[in-house]
Amino acid sequence: MLTGNGIVAQAVRYVAVGLAVLAADFAIYSAILLAAPERFLAANLAGKVVGAALGFVLHRTVTFRWAQRDPATRQLLSYLAVLGFNLLLSSLLLWLAIDRLGANPYLVKLAVDIVIVGTAFLLSRLWVYRRL
Repeated sequence: MLTGNGIVAQAVRYVAVGLAVLAADFAIYSAILLAAPERFLAANLAGKVVGAALGFVLHRTVTFRWAQRDPATRQLLSYLAVLGFNLLLSSLLLWLAIDRLGANPYLVKLAVDIVIVGTAFLLSRLWVYRRL
């Protein structure tokens, strides 16, 4: 079941890879936030960049590993576009919750990333790692 190309198998692999990506992202975010609590947007940027680098490789080789339509270069450019969108969305949501509402920056980061994971999966499946 998990070795297939169906959406359920892909979603399970996506969650497994995503947990590694989220752990890397959250670790970087937390380390920066501990050193400079007011720098939550910079921490988000750094975490997302590290997570994205790990995520691109793992999603290409594990999650969406079947024969793919596009070469790695085109996938990387698409992936970077998705990263840009997710970075803008996550930064906006973090800013609203932390700066405007005074929410806990660690809890908000986790909540925002749940939204980002769903968006990233759909964009990755339908656009970045398209099937032949």
